[in-house]
Amino acid sequence: MELVRATTQNTQISCAIKASNELVKNLHRDGLDRGCIATFNDSMVIRQSFTRDEASLYRSLNGLSNVVSGATRLYDSMIDVIKTFQRNGDRSRPWIFVVVTDGDDNRSSRSLRKCAEEISRLFTKESSNFLFVVGVGDGVDSTKMEQMASIGNFIYFPVKEFYLLELVFLTIAHKITTSLSLSVGNLSVGNYSASWAEVQRHRNLCQVAIDYALLIDVSASMNSVILPPPPQCFEGHDLKKKYHRGDWYCDVCGKDSNSTVSQYHCELCNFDACPSHCKSGEECKPESTCRSRHPLRYTQTSGMWMCDECGKYYYGRRLGCYKCDYDMCPTCLAKEDLALLMTSLFIR
Repeated sequence: MELVRATTQNTQISCAIKASNELVKNLHRDGLDRGCIATFNDSMVIRQSFTRDEASLYRSLNGLSNVVSGATRLYDSMIDVIKTFQRNGDRSRPWIFVVVTDGDDNRSSRSLRKCAEEISRLFTKESSNFLFVVGVGDGVDSTKMEQMASIGNFIYFPVKEFYLLELVFLTIAHKITTSLSLSVGNLSVGNYSASWAEVQRHRNLCQVAIDYALLIDVSASMNSVILPPPPQCFEGHDLKKKYHRGDWYCDVCGKDSNSTVSQYHCELCNFDACPSHCKSGEECKPESTCRSRHPLRYTQTSGMWMCDECGKYYYGRRLGCYKCDYDMCPTCLAKEDLALLMTSLFIR
């Protein structure tokens, strides 16, 4: 097994810090909006009280990697921050509250229901207050959190990996800044096309100042190392290690492995790939496609088969499209590669 050593760049807390910095950078207008940074483990701590100074927010965020420890007091900490809004927030502004956690509550005195009811009564019943809770990874019971969101009238975002946290923050920021009238019904994760530059442009045009707070989980599990997202097969399924009973061959290039271990295998598609075709978080690139532009993969055939390009018959391994019942021989593949090369040289 390959060991991954923890660095300041590949832990859950480092991803949370990076994503939070991007959110502040693009949502905050220095001297106008006010931001607050809070953390929770065994208790809630205000790391930076509401301030218009953007640099102070960065300083508090960048020091969070040194405070990771303890349990997950989520419910009580959310109410603590809401009470901070009530004490120190500017009531003439919209209030935006964003929470990030990687696990279920195991320390609060409040139950899920009691917390949700208090959130509704103290915070989200106001039409200009908005709460977003982001649950990252398998340690969060999303069914419970969705139930809590329904009672508390807030938005819950389940996220598979910490690498996606910045994308969720971008979604939240984009929806906030482009809504003519902020309402829970307008805010959801779906198909959208946005960038931080677009968020920044809308914020610079907007005349409405906001008070916002980030509540970030700093329990011990936030020091966990994040593994890079796995490569994917042609169909977008994650590739994992597989022990074969015998040798295997690469479905992308057709090379024999001379090994019983495939580092990159898709159980759903019975697909294997050489390491050279696999990049973290990306689908393997096929050597060629059929006439319908579907990827071709090498397949072992016991009987005779015919190439759909040249019409000749062959035995053994072939390049095939499972969707179109289309086959190509190595000779035609080589001709296709040569034609593509000549075309690229001509274009240059």
